[in-house]
Amino acid sequence: MSIMGVYLAAGSSRRMGCRKQSLELAPGMHLAGSGLAALRDSGVSGLIVVVHPEDPLVWLDAGLLADQADGPGIVVAVCLEADQGMALSLQCGIRAASDAGADAVLVALADQPYVSPAWLMQLIDAWRSAPGLDYVMSKAEREAMPPAVLSATMFEVAAGLKGDQGAKRLLDSSRFQGLRLAPANPLLLLDIDTPEEWAEAKRIWMLQTNQHPPMCKK
Repeated sequence: MSIMGVYLAAGSSRRMGCRKQSLELAPGMHLAGSGLAALRDSGVSGLIVVVHPEDPLVWLDAGLLADQADGPGIVVAVCLEADQGMALSLQCGIRAASDAGADAVLVALADQPYVSPAWLMQLIDAWRSAPGLDYVMSKAEREAMPPAVLSATMFEVAAGLKGDQGAKRLLDSSRFQGLRLAPANPLLLLDIDTPEEWAEAKRIWMLQTNQHPPMCKK
């Protein structure tokens, strides 16, 4: 069964005050680049990177796009409707994956820098090991969130999402069956939406690598 990665990197970062995809956790390590590398190394058969039309994409490693011989094929999908909310970005990625014949998608967010390939593989393995599951989602405490595997059985309903409704909105429907898994390390699901959260993410990165955290450039 073919599982394609869908990387949602088209957000406008209104709460951050500057485009967060290109923020650096450390010199040369962009916020959005870390999660993309993890998704690339998770075993997906292909990778769709959904981006905003006004994003200069300085965070997107040209080497990663050019050297795909040993990894999944990567397609950059510009979502012209990205300003209308996350739902439009998700739909853009799902359409591209569906057109490529995917049986499921692994949806990951560009503002989760600590997600690991091992956790993404665990989500994929859980979906593959239980035929008939419509989804396998991550959860923190009781809240479901990406990264998440969504089966093709959910693609049509996902097309009806609006505004900032994300994949977890689909869980309200009783027609879908799935799992919600919590990682042993909650840091894996840390997402960065505000300057305060970014400051904490840089602090953690600095502690782990002993590198000096950079400043925000608007």
